Amino acid sequence: MTAPASALGRALEAAFGPDFVVHHLSTEVVLRHLDPELLREHFSWRDLNEILSRGRVEPAELKLCTGGRSLPEHAYTVTRAGHRVVDLSRTFSLMWSGASLVIDSLDRIHPAVRAATDDVMRMVGETASCNLFVTFDDAQAFASHFDEVDTFVVQVLGTKSWQVHGPSEEHPLPEYGDSDPARCPQTVLFDRTLEPGDVIHVPRGWWHTVRGGGESSLHLTFAFTRRTGYDWLRWVAYRALDSADVRESLARAGTPEEQRAQAERLVTAFVNEAKGASLRDFFDAERRRSGGRDTAGLPWDVLTARPSSGTVVELTTVQPPLLEIRGDRLVLTAADQEFVLPAAHRAACEALVRARRVGLDELAGRAGAPPAAVSALVSALLRARLVTVSDSRAEAGEGWRAS
Repeated sequence: MTAPASALGRALEAAFGPDFVVHHLSTEVVLRHLDPELLREHFSWRDLNEILSRGRVEPAELKLCTGGRSLPEHAYTVTRAGHRVVDLSRTFSLMWSGASLVIDSLDRIHPAVRAATDDVMRMVGETASCNLFVTFDDAQAFASHFDEVDTFVVQVLGTKSWQVHGPSEEHPLPEYGDSDPARCPQTVLFDRTLEPGDVIHVPRGWWHTVRGGGESSLHLTFAFTRRTGYDWLRWVAYRALDSADVRESLARAGTPEEQRAQAERLVTAFVNEAKGASLRDFFDAERRRSGGRDTAGLPWDVLTARPSSGTVVELTTVQPPLLEIRGDRLVLTAADQEFVLPAAHRAACEALVRARRVGLDELAGRAGAPPAAVSALVSALLRARLVTVSDSRAEAGEGWRAS
């Protein structure tokens, strides 16, 4: 396993503990508390003001919500120089009237939140994103609802009133489930006003009712999509493409007997493939496909010189890549690609995977290898976009602020 990238990621991992994923994930509401100052270092009103002042938040998505619905975009945006931008006067007027501000996929535009989101992925082993919610007074952005994803809700500033009611059906999916608010269970299992530093895990499919706590509130929701039996079935179906029966056109004009025979061949092909495909095979295949965010590391991305003493190497993959020894070669698998390296680089690669971010000199020391050899390895991984390199004097990026 690779180390967390951010102070917030390390704090979440420590607060929820090693048994959380095995015993509590997706099954119960869990409350923990983090240092409020740590949260403010990751995101604050200043960060939000910087984002809004830019006018555009792409590739994140900004919206205003009130009374359980999203307001039309034209209510709070205006066209300037051919671009649709946020009109702050309209936005603040709507928020004054009770609208809540939501920025979906905040991790795509904010480095510190991005690092923490990647750590959530490392912690739970699933794909994650982070949304921002800003509410004033006792405003309520959405009616009682459930999400088809599991979440960590992190109260950064102010307070927010939370009631969690539990599920109305087991394991809903975007493709399956009834989200009519009338189905919200009456029983309240968790009732608390979250204060700065509070973090709750809300399982997928558990209804919740949320409103402002009477003051300004800013919270982050880390949402992660767990793999389900449906994902495994689709993966098996894809693997079954090797069978000509699966690729054959369906007998739309065939007789009932011909259609039944074709359906039986399809079932046989699928079952035969499924018998040889375990859940572990599915997880390993997913890990082989797993890459990371496409991160820039100029000037090293373009320089022909090899990184030298004083540079910091950072692994870009979210999940640790697979490392295998095949004969006298080390095969590193990530982003659905295999990278073949001399087996002598095994110790350095293993040390990099464990540390995730480490100085080149320290990496050489941990691997017991000459710095020149480790520099050559880092150059190769840099060209493959598996690491990024920065000057050791550069900031780690955890406390991003307006420049």
